[in-house]
Amino acid sequence: MKFVVYLLISENNKRTYIGSSDDIVRRIREHRRREVKSTKGFGNFKYHILEHTNNLTEAREREKYWKTTTGRRKLRKFFNKIVK
Repeated sequence: MKFVVYLLISENNKRTYIGSSDDIVRRIREHRRREVKSTKGFGNFKYHILEHTNNLTEAREREKYWKTTTGRRKLRKFFNKIVK
């Protein structure tokens, strides 16, 4: 089973959310339906696939990396400072 590490960027206030899932279509649908407490207030958002991994452990490790200061800096640089 493949896992995906993804980034959501709110179009309203540029807030971000980083997550991972083995079913990205289902997970994005949950975010859009406001079923995820952390992203209920995002309004419209764009999503970006950051990485594909082979297992849950690797996906969680990569998700944690992207949430670090170093990971956030790389995201800001890549997304032209639209990531807070």
